[in-house]
Parts: sequence; structure tokens; C-alpha cells
Amino acid sequence: MPNVLRNRAAVAALVLVSVAVAGCTGETPGTPTPTPGTAASSGSSAAPEDPNVPKVKVPLDASAYVGDVCKLLPADAAAELGFTAPGEAKSEGSNPGCSWQIRGKADSLLIILGSGNREKGMGGLAGLHKAKEAGQLRFLEPGPEVDGYPTVYYGIQDRRASGNCDLAVGVADDLAINTLAKGYDNEQDSCGKAQKLASAVIKTLRGA
Repeated sequence: MPNVLRNRAAVAALVLVSVAVAGCTGETPGTPTPTPGTAASSGSSAAPEDPNVPKVKVPLDASAYVGDVCKLLPADAAAELGFTAPGEAKSEGSNPGCSWQIRGKADSLLIILGSGNREKGMGGLAGLHKAKEAGQLRFLEPGPEVDGYPTVYYGIQDRRASGNCDLAVGVADDLAINTLAKGYDNEQDSCGKAQKLASAVIKTLRGA
């Protein structure tokens, strides 16, 4: 994987591993270390502690995709987003993921399934809010609902204007799936792709 995509993926890993205070140093995104002894979440949708975090009304089961996140974006759906090459399986900390690229172009998509966070009891959009409170994120902003599911934009900083959009969709109160679009011309293009990617993931989880 090119270094630029690996570096961008590290930003996603930051908020998909732990919301504990222990973690990164300096300006380079990294992977925080979970606080030992944190209770694991059950498979059900757990109510978030923060009342400002929107609840997920109809939780979706993503357990069948933990072993192959690339299946969350079928080939036909990837083609609609402009990607014809197969996705590349990857992992960010304890969270599995998959990336797509276009040869000769900067455009790229990335899905990260926050199953590792869920197992540590630190998943969902609530985990992102905790990361913001702990100072691991400098930017966190509510995003538009995608097919009835809540989202947030997040990052070390807001990079949407430069064509890099980091979007997390809550598919259960204790599970978030990050859909990231990188290397586009502007915020409209990148966030539009990230939202469409989130919609495609939700359709897959619904069995549509």
C-alpha cells in the first residue's frame, strides 16, 4: 500500500482502537493503547453513556464481515463509486478493514469495522466522543444521517476542504463503521463519496 494511504489510514485507527487517555504523541496519528481491564461489550446494542450521542434505532449485525470487511462493498457497488479493482484487506489495530484505490489516481476509499473497539467496550459513536474528550481528536462534528443511521465527521483536524473526508456511521450503539474518502478535489466530492460508501455498507448489512 502506498505510504500516503497508510498514513491516512493511521488517522482512522486512532479512533477505532481506544478512547483511553494513553495513546499518541506528537502530531503523527497513531494507535492508542486501551486501558487494561476495560469490560468487553456484549453483542447487543448498548446504550451510550453520553446523552448527546444519538441512539441507533435499528442496530445492524456486522459479525459476518469481521473476517472479510471487503465483502461490505460488493464489486457492483464499488464500481458505482468508480473503483473496479478488488479491495485490499487490511487491519488497523484490532479492527479489520479494507481499502480501494484507482491506479494512477489519488482517489481512495477505506472501510474500517470497529469490532475490536466493541470487544473492548469502547465502540460506537460514543467512543468517538470519548476520544474527543480525551484529546485524541481535535475535530468531531455531527454528520448527516445515512439511510436512517447517525454519523459524525472526525479527525486530528478537519481536512474536508482538502478533499479528505473521515466519516463514521453508528450501526449499533456500541459499533461504528468508518468510511473514508481520500485524495478528492474538494469537500463535496470526498464527503459525498464517504456518505455513498456508508450507504452501500448499510445496504449490505441489511441484506438489500
